[in-house]
This record gives sequence, C-alpha cells and structure tokens, in this order.
Amino acid sequence: MVDRKARYERKKRARERQFEGSRRARRGNMMRTVGIGIASLAVIAALGVGFVALVSGQKELPPTGFSPSHLEQYPPQQINLQPIPRLIQEHIMERGGSHPDGGMLIQYNCLDYECDPTLPDDLAAIVSEFPSQVYLAPYPGMDAKIALAAPGTLEILEQFDEGLIREFIRDHLDD
Repeated sequence: MVDRKARYERKKRARERQFEGSRRARRGNMMRTVGIGIASLAVIAALGVGFVALVSGQKELPPTGFSPSHLEQYPPQQINLQPIPRLIQEHIMERGGSHPDGGMLIQYNCLDYECDPTLPDDLAAIVSEFPSQVYLAPYPGMDAKIALAAPGTLEILEQFDEGLIREFIRDHLDD
C-alpha cells in the first residue's frame, strides 16, 4: 500500500511538473505572439507616418486633369469667394464627351502669401470679361500665390501680371 501511495505521489508530481512546463510554454508562445503583433503594428505605424510625410511633402496645386471620382458639378458662380472643392476643380478640367471645351481655374492664395489687398478684385475684373467656363476662387494652402490652370496646363505666378493672365486665358479658351 505504501508503494502504491508513493507511486501515486510520484506520478502526481510528474503530472504537475509536466503541466507547469506546458503552462510556461503556452505563456512563452503567447508572449512571442504578442511581441510579433506589437512589432507588426509598429512597422505599420512607421509606414503610415512615412506615407503621410511623403504625401505632405508634395506640393498642393490645382489639378490640370480629372479622376474618375470627380464630382459632376460646377462651382456656384464664375467668381467665387470661397474655395472650390478639389473634386469640382477636377470636373472643370474634364474634356471630351459632353465637355468639349473644358474650363479654366484662376486661383490665388493670400493666406500663405503676402498679397496686395486689391488682388482678388483685380483678378475678378479680368475673369468677368471672359466666358463663364473661366472660374476664379481662393485656394488657401496652395503652394503658389497665383495659379492659372487649364486642362493639361498649369502656370504659376509669384506676382500679379494682368497681361500674362489675359494671354493664358485667351490661349487656352478654345483648346
């Protein structure tokens, strides 16, 4: 009987050691899995930060073409006091089909650049002399003081040049 009890105790201790060993192994596997997950998230976060840095390093300028996701609408008026959303700007640049002429954008950024107080009025006077497919709007955040955009063409101006602006509009009006 003593042998049976001793043998039972030895087997019980062996099972406990085995259970403890497998519990340590499971805990180690779990810690390894968590570590891999954290490392993966860190890599994904680093890639995301890198992508944002890359995208934010690109210049923000008006479009000269359009994407499939552009909005099929035009700005509310020819001379706008509010910025035109990017997807509507793309629609202005659309050519072909029901848009044989395309449009033009004259935009200015007096938020990030020092502008003459009369710049918006001077640009509005020019734009109002042309057909309604020539649009004027502010573009805060743009990497230029004045941008002239027509389908496939972009002209950046660091200062107001009435002759150059009129020439750009005339040259690209019938394209």
